[in-house]
Amino acid sequence: MTQYAVADIGSNTMVLVIYELHDGHPVQIYHESTPAHLIEHVNDQGQMSLQGIQKAYDVLKTYQKICDEKAIAFRWADITEPCRIQNQRSLVEALSSCSFEIYPLTGYEEAACDYIGSKNSWPEQKDGIAFDVGGGSTELIAFRHGEILDALSFHLGCVRLAHLSLDTPECREQLLIAQKDHPAFQSPVLQLIGIGGTMRAAGLAANAIYHTGNVLSSNDLRQFYLDLVSGDPRATAAMQQHVRESRQSVFLPGVHMILEICALFSAQKILISDSGIREGFLQMCIDKHKVIK
Repeated sequence: MTQYAVADIGSNTMVLVIYELHDGHPVQIYHESTPAHLIEHVNDQGQMSLQGIQKAYDVLKTYQKICDEKAIAFRWADITEPCRIQNQRSLVEALSSCSFEIYPLTGYEEAACDYIGSKNSWPEQKDGIAFDVGGGSTELIAFRHGEILDALSFHLGCVRLAHLSLDTPECREQLLIAQKDHPAFQSPVLQLIGIGGTMRAAGLAANAIYHTGNVLSSNDLRQFYLDLVSGDPRATAAMQQHVRESRQSVFLPGVHMILEICALFSAQKILISDSGIREGFLQMCIDKHKVIK
């Protein structure tokens, strides 16, 4: 069976996933995650340091070796927030020698891939709002009849938020600006689709306490957040058990952003997606290259 490699180069983490398509649906057969923290190598002028570019290259080169050993023919890499830098060309040129076809994604493209990927988890959800709180940015997607109505990305994710006070008003302010400029985000919704590593980690940790499965109420998430802030032993143990150590330092800021998104839309629950940008990006590449599935 044909296998496909996707490297996801994000602000906080780089990930390699190898897929097979079963009845047209992507199934992971290999997964490796590397905490690269690339966003920490971008200065206030939007320039990524040579050290940051070298780190991205070294990790992708490691992924190349894995794909060589497994004889993977189709290899595609997306760059999300880390590519939105002044020296994007230098980053892309460095990574292009690692045998992956490199795709720097715009904020809209990242959000679109998020939503396309989430359809694998929640195909029956045809209308609503989805979100992804990443390391360097947050994506919002409005969809109707199973198609994207509007999508946006703004430069405020859990890594950037970790440098601000935990109760920073900047989350709310950025969301209100996005809502004002995009009418598709101006109506309340009962439930949201939550995409990405921050949301999945929050779901796993909260599930350990509330047994919520893949549908998490905003009230339960808020209580979990407050318990973590207060140092509650049970909540702390759940986070330490279910949130990777490399993510723990930025976890609370990410949950704060999720709660602000819930408040903005008056959402009562979150449908947690097991799939997202990587699956959406895979679908985009397969469609573009007209690969026979």
